[in-house]
Amino acid sequence: MLEAKIKPVMSDSLSGLGLTSDILLFALNYDFTPPDKKKSILQRLKENQGGIDLDLSCVLYDDACLIQDIVWFKELRDKAEAVRHQGDSLTGKDRGFEAMYHAPLDQEQIRIYLSKLPANISKIALIASSYFGQDFNQVNAGEIHLSDDEGNRAFTLDLKTLAKGCKMIWVAQLEKQIDDWQLTMQNLNLTNKDIPEAAQFVGRELTRALVVPSSQL
Repeated sequence: MLEAKIKPVMSDSLSGLGLTSDILLFALNYDFTPPDKKKSILQRLKENQGGIDLDLSCVLYDDACLIQDIVWFKELRDKAEAVRHQGDSLTGKDRGFEAMYHAPLDQEQIRIYLSKLPANISKIALIASSYFGQDFNQVNAGEIHLSDDEGNRAFTLDLKTLAKGCKMIWVAQLEKQIDDWQLTMQNLNLTNKDIPEAAQFVGRELTRALVVPSSQL
């Protein structure tokens, strides 16, 4: 597990965390100093100082923890359009090359409409990744957070507190309960090479936590 400032507790229901809307915003903001343009591209790559692009992904699983959909920068909506990526940029103009950390709008955001999710979706993994491979803590400042559309925040993860070498992280998961959703923080450093591969790994980890029926014991 990574040491990170998490607010609040590691696991609780959304209602217990004070979220009152069924529209969730999984989002990030960060401030990153542009690379020295006087240096050649080769120099910047060697020093790992190129433009930074941090991405968010949501993976939707059924009761058996099988992947039903992945919403990420290559697929901005799920089949039911219940999870909607607000768009991604690789130009740097709105993803780190300008100091937008304190701006009123999130630099990247995925909207989750809980009431619109298909009945077979019971788990949602929240994942963040660094597209160009820089460590998260190379930003000047930054955070990942989850809130509802009324401004109630469930957690805030400070990117500067993440360990060296962390380029992809399983932030948390949402699990459907009878009349609510349970949020569980993970903050697990993923070493997978891409999002689909990470989604498979997370699915296997979620399977480990499934309750085994007494008939099988």
